[in-house]
Amino acid sequence: MKINRLFNQTKISLTCWYASVFSGIISLGAFFVYEAIAHAHYITINQELKTVAGTFHDTLEPLLIQPNKLEKNVKEIILDLCLIDEKCGNQSYKNRYIKGLIQQGKYYLKFYDLSGNLLGNAGVKIDNLSLNYSLEEFTSIQDNQNNNYRQISLLLHTKENKEWGYLQIGRSLEDFDRYVNNIKWLLLLGLPLLIILVIIASWYLAEKAIQPLAQSYQQMQQFGSDVAHELRTPLSAIKATIDSVFLSHNLTLEDSQETFKIIHRQNDRLINLVNDLLILTRLDSGLENTDKIKKNKINLADLINDLTEELSYLALKNQVNLTKEIKESKVFIFGNEEQIYRLLANLTINAINYNKKNGQVTICLETTKKEVIIKVSDTGIGINKEEQKLIFNRFYRINKARNREKGSCGLGLAIANAIALNHGGRIILESQENQGSIFTVYLPKIISS
Repeated sequence: MKINRLFNQTKISLTCWYASVFSGIISLGAFFVYEAIAHAHYITINQELKTVAGTFHDTLEPLLIQPNKLEKNVKEIILDLCLIDEKCGNQSYKNRYIKGLIQQGKYYLKFYDLSGNLLGNAGVKIDNLSLNYSLEEFTSIQDNQNNNYRQISLLLHTKENKEWGYLQIGRSLEDFDRYVNNIKWLLLLGLPLLIILVIIASWYLAEKAIQPLAQSYQQMQQFGSDVAHELRTPLSAIKATIDSVFLSHNLTLEDSQETFKIIHRQNDRLINLVNDLLILTRLDSGLENTDKIKKNKINLADLINDLTEELSYLALKNQVNLTKEIKESKVFIFGNEEQIYRLLANLTINAINYNKKNGQVTICLETTKKEVIIKVSDTGIGINKEEQKLIFNRFYRINKARNREKGSCGLGLAIANAIALNHGGRIILESQENQGSIFTVYLPKIISS
């Protein structure tokens, strides 16, 4: 119950962290997107305003004769040009481009003399503006109705290249502000939806991340329970034997010898179990792959020959025929010879122990361009499909009673699989009930010499 609560708290904590980090990244990204769009439009507007200002500058300068005075020919090409000392009215215009710009309703023009006094204006009506002497620099202004404008000021010259006065050209930012506000509201409204999706995704990711931890914890619990169970059996047998000795008043020499044989047998089981656990721990932690572990070139053909010779007595004892099929006399891999021998011995011993009377065990050695293939096949009891998924788990035994009789604690296949993985290989199982099994070991090959 406490463990489930701990994992749930961890999952919630991971979800909060994931959601916070990703939401922050998305929010920051949305801000930069907004700033990038706004900056791009400002650049576009500045370029547009600069182009329009250049057009007016080039069009008006040839028409200017006397400094500080707007000529009539200027009034003929500027739509809605209104002089300070005249009544404004509609005019006819010769320059269609300038006429189009003014009629867009986005631009305003203001003419100032060299002293900064307003001479006339045209286009959008905007009040309370003064001459900006920062010539050819863009500035942003706001009128009394909080409408925004972008403007630039130019120095004009007469035909004789005398300073005439100043032209101030501005553009309304109403369409720009509307577009940017739409983008802002789109991001603001879309951001909560994205954050909700991020929270859902974070919960899913946290659940995925916590699953291996939960499985590892369950495996650790199961492993601890299995170790305790395996240790309890021989220890209980030893304790029961010793207790019987204490209760016996007249213990004969023969009884004493039998007692020591039982204790010795159970002690061997404990030693084998501890040694197997130590090997698995070292393999899992990578200690068996350090430079301290001797690795060299191994001729698997020779190794299998030695193995079959040494296990022939066990096969004879179990009334099983042990044979080998070696197609090449020199097949080399790089690894630790003791570990590889342990791998093949575990598979072969299992094949012998769980075989039928007068059964067959065959060790076959084959090669491909990149791999060495070792098949250990038997005609034994076989393994059903459900148990094939668990066969490499630690302490897993198919026939537990028979395993205990043979002194097995269910670590042989787990050790074999760990050794194969630590040598860059793998073990594949093919089996059918009552028809036998084939354990196929794949190991990286090196060029034979």
